Amino acid sequence: MLAFLLPFLVNELFAGSMIFTDRGSNELRIADLDGSNVRTLISAAGTNVRGVAIDTATEQLFYADNGGNIIYRTQLDGSSGIPIISTDLNFPADLVLDCPGGKLYWCDRDNNRIERSNYDGGEREAFITTTQPYFLDLDLVNRKIYWGDFSDGNIFRADLSDGANVETVVSGLVQTRGVKVDPRAGYLYWCDRNASKVQRRKILGGDIEDLYINLDTPHGMTLDTIAGKVYWVDTGTNDIGGTGAMAVNRGDIDGSGLQEILVSGNEPWDIILDTRTNTYSEWVARRFQKDAPSSISDPNADPDLDNNNNLSEYFRNSNPFIAEKEQLIGIFEDEGEFLFSHLQSFDTLTDVEATVEISNDLQSWSSAASFTEQLPSVVAEDGSIPVFKLLPDTVSSSGTFLRLRLELITQ
Repeated sequence: MLAFLLPFLVNELFAGSMIFTDRGSNELRIADLDGSNVRTLISAAGTNVRGVAIDTATEQLFYADNGGNIIYRTQLDGSSGIPIISTDLNFPADLVLDCPGGKLYWCDRDNNRIERSNYDGGEREAFITTTQPYFLDLDLVNRKIYWGDFSDGNIFRADLSDGANVETVVSGLVQTRGVKVDPRAGYLYWCDRNASKVQRRKILGGDIEDLYINLDTPHGMTLDTIAGKVYWVDTGTNDIGGTGAMAVNRGDIDGSGLQEILVSGNEPWDIILDTRTNTYSEWVARRFQKDAPSSISDPNADPDLDNNNNLSEYFRNSNPFIAEKEQLIGIFEDEGEFLFSHLQSFDTLTDVEATVEISNDLQSWSSAASFTEQLPSVVAEDGSIPVFKLLPDTVSSSGTFLRLRLELITQ
């Protein structure tokens, strides 16, 4: 039997989770992506905890304490916390990371600037001067930085390299919060705090879309573009009785689905996701509504009726609600050699076994054949990875059939 495992390790305690700051309780809290399994990650984190960011590759977490004017770095489990920026700060707000570049960016509202540094606080520089910056995000595809302002309802953009070419891309909002960009789909997302809405607009222009309305005080936001979800926290400070006040909320990224209230808080302020999933239950929590019936979320169910059940969608990290046109497996010839190919998730899946089986009559299947080579693979934008196996000569002749058998392992 041949089972494929990717050589990428996942911290099982934190994969498939959300981390959010709760400034009302001075804590960083963590929960599964459907809001279950809530626990405290860092207690007594500061006197006014604000923005949070993580780098899952290096297992590091960053957060800002506005009360002490300090930015901290910890391990992803909340341990070994140290201040990395503790001087010349005046209302540090949102944080964001350029993980490939190893850079931390933050807004300093009352110093009227956006700054950046290395992960350890070294090579610090103030590279954009702007009025009361508040919430920011990076477009690493087009090398741009986006940010909102505290009071005037604008969203700005500049070159990520040097902060040049500042331009206003959205104006006329009430109070901009939680700015996020999806460069591949071409959308900007944000919370309008005092309009009580989550909204988006094409980066290139056009009408503003209301995704979720009649909220209380939507504030921090993050996107799961692969799963097609938008998460936001609502501080509830406007006290208008809006939906999802003082809670973490989730909805479809295009606003088509129902709003889900996931976790109640005291005064949640910002949120970040660890979207790595290494078990089927974590994948379900990421992809399905928390109250989805088993008839939809069961491994053998097929919600999008594309003849790929949920187990196969989980294995390749595809969307169980959008019918896939691309086949999971294939056989092709390359320079006289036959290759068996299949798609699987880039994440390390610990509870599924994938076995290549061979038959000559489509009745009796065997997994005894050895595959002699795995060719290099490239991660696709949807989080899947193509795997190629070189077929031995004994199974490359005509009349040989191959299939990929998936089995969910009970842990």
